Amino acid sequence: MQTAKLHSPVPYFLLTALMGLVPVLNNKYPASFFPALSPGLVELLSVALGVFAAVMGFMRLWNRLVQRDKARRLIRKAVENRHIPEKPDPNDVINAGRIISRLVRNADEDLREIVPDFTPVSLKRLQDYLPVLMTEIDREEEARIRMGVAGVYLGETLCRNNGWKWFFKSDPALKQFSYLISVLRKGDKEIDPFHWAAGAMTGQRRLTDILKKEN
Repeated sequence: MQTAKLHSPVPYFLLTALMGLVPVLNNKYPASFFPALSPGLVELLSVALGVFAAVMGFMRLWNRLVQRDKARRLIRKAVENRHIPEKPDPNDVINAGRIISRLVRNADEDLREIVPDFTPVSLKRLQDYLPVLMTEIDREEEARIRMGVAGVYLGETLCRNNGWKWFFKSDPALKQFSYLISVLRKGDKEIDPFHWAAGAMTGQRRLTDILKKEN
């Protein structure tokens, strides 16, 4: 699940601060820093490098903000573009169940960063990891992949710990993402884990809030 990453602006802002400190230290301890250069030249170079670092930092910060906003729009679009067919094909429903089962088995690889063990505590680790998943979204297909991974993990965690059961559904129009309309059921209650995951990814709620709803 690795795509091109947006690098952090923090190193550039730290470099900006360092460039602002260099002339001060050079004036106070000239023999220890740049004895062969005049204080004016050191100050000029420091300002130039500081401005360059600040510009680069703000550019990367802006790119991150733009990418995050785009990722949220793609997640919302992915969750809104699901449709429940009037007469689902039983084979499509079976295939949706197979895909979800495969995603559960692949959790060790897809979400290895959170040490996936399907415990309620692991939902907190997944919640903390969602910002990283969001940085990997640049197309609707990527939004569906990551929403699917998060939704399946949430759903399977509730099944193993809270007595919910998967009720597989299929939207053939979504092709390989047909499983994204599957839900969880317990008695007369129903939960859409993918809608919940999408809300957590866009900052509308937290994955762990669903545990409070259970109590």
